[in-house]
Amino acid sequence: MNRQIKLLVTSMLLCSAMQVHATDLAANATRDASQLVRCMKEFDAACTTGLTYTKSLEDHGVSREQLIAGVSNLYKQLKSMHANYLRFDLGSPLPPFVALGKTYIFIPYEMVLSAGGQDTSLKAFFIGVSVDSGSSWTFLDGEKLTEDRVNQVIPGYQGGPLPPVSMTQSASK
Repeated sequence: MNRQIKLLVTSMLLCSAMQVHATDLAANATRDASQLVRCMKEFDAACTTGLTYTKSLEDHGVSREQLIAGVSNLYKQLKSMHANYLRFDLGSPLPPFVALGKTYIFIPYEMVLSAGGQDTSLKAFFIGVSVDSGSSWTFLDGEKLTEDRVNQVIPGYQGGPLPPVSMTQSASK
């Protein structure tokens, strides 16, 4: 009987420790995703690309320099159109998971970007990637990711369906 009680207490402590660890990982990911959102709202290409996970792009032949140049050009175009984010909100992160030695997390977001007389509303998610067990995070945008292609970004992904994605466009008010 004494052994069963010890096993039960040990199991409870282990479950509690795992929940605290997941909470810490989610808090760190939210912190870094919030910084990414600030960079994006300021149209700061260097800051944005500094928080972007580029390995999967580099594996497909896109260099970091090309990524920075592409984001810089996009931000110049948006600035010339007097674009601004009317809203950019992060949702609650989904539980973190490990696949092939990296820690991942999905963080839903909703944003509205006004540019060129048009408002674009987007509901999508960031894919957080940590190579240091959740201390720091870099991100990919999951807007165009499908369940068929998720293994290209997250090798060994065995999770469930991806968070929902939707986009609408309307004339600015």
